[in-house]
Amino acid sequence: MAGFRAVLGAVLLGVLTCGVTLSWPGAPTASSSASLSPLPQGPGAARTGAPAPQPPAAGPQGASAAHYLGGLDGAGTDGAGRPRTGPERSAACAVEQRRPDPHDLRSACSYPVVGVFLRPGGRQSCTAAVVDSRHGDLLVTAAHCLPLDGATFAPGYHDGLTPRGEWPVLAALADPRYAEARKGAENWPYDWAFVRVARVGGRSVQEAVGSAFRVPAHPERLAADLSRVTLIGYPHDRPGQHTCTVDAQPAYNDFRQARCAGFSTGVSGSPWVISAQDGAGLVVGVLGGAERGGGFADDISYTARFDAGLSALFETAQGAGPRDVTLAP
Repeated sequence: MAGFRAVLGAVLLGVLTCGVTLSWPGAPTASSSASLSPLPQGPGAARTGAPAPQPPAAGPQGASAAHYLGGLDGAGTDGAGRPRTGPERSAACAVEQRRPDPHDLRSACSYPVVGVFLRPGGRQSCTAAVVDSRHGDLLVTAAHCLPLDGATFAPGYHDGLTPRGEWPVLAALADPRYAEARKGAENWPYDWAFVRVARVGGRSVQEAVGSAFRVPAHPERLAADLSRVTLIGYPHDRPGQHTCTVDAQPAYNDFRQARCAGFSTGVSGSPWVISAQDGAGLVVGVLGGAERGGGFADDISYTARFDAGLSALFETAQGAGPRDVTLAP
């Protein structure tokens, strides 16, 4: 019996010291060089060692899902799926941007995605905003701001300065229904347009500002009443951006209105923005349309309600050709 125990002990010692692998038919084999993977940690972690399930990505592919703290700018990826990183926003700026009452934004807290058109000689004109597009070169504004011959776009314009440069306008594409609808009318439906700007220093304007607002795929599905709409514009009597967050209601037949004080001359084309479910800024209107281009009173602003034609116009603008091809002669 003692001899048997000695033999058995020798066998076990050989197994432990020589790394012999015991196997059986159908069993997985292990390599002596294999390492153990740690179990996933945190809520929802699988207890089997398999990777924990990941939540679905927010928003459609290529959407600007990330946004500034408390802001409406998108930073994730551009319309072509290229990664993009926006500048960080301070907590103080986040609070300032969320204020519901109309107010002027400090230069450091302004939205770089929004800017003004500068006519030849530096004369300030309408407001516009960069939209998330395939080539990163498109803006949205009001159709009645056209033509823009010789103009440049200055994103983040403030106190006469152009901190993010000037981007020459190449061409513009207004809704084809706009010109006819405007004739002899005080209320102008379809008062929207997309503007293409040139690349500067090898970069698109969307790359330069690090963010963009998204154009809704089906704006006609939006409710007539919209809560928490933010208007961002450039009144001529102020040094920089003027903003207001308020609920918007239907007006006339195909318009929305917002009661925001201080939106005077110069704010035509200002984006009306809401936060999408993924946090990105979704542009749902541009200031203009009713009462001959936006309203006769400075405390009431209008936008023509976007419809399916807006989405079609956006696709046409994006697919017009390479970056150096204009949208129209």
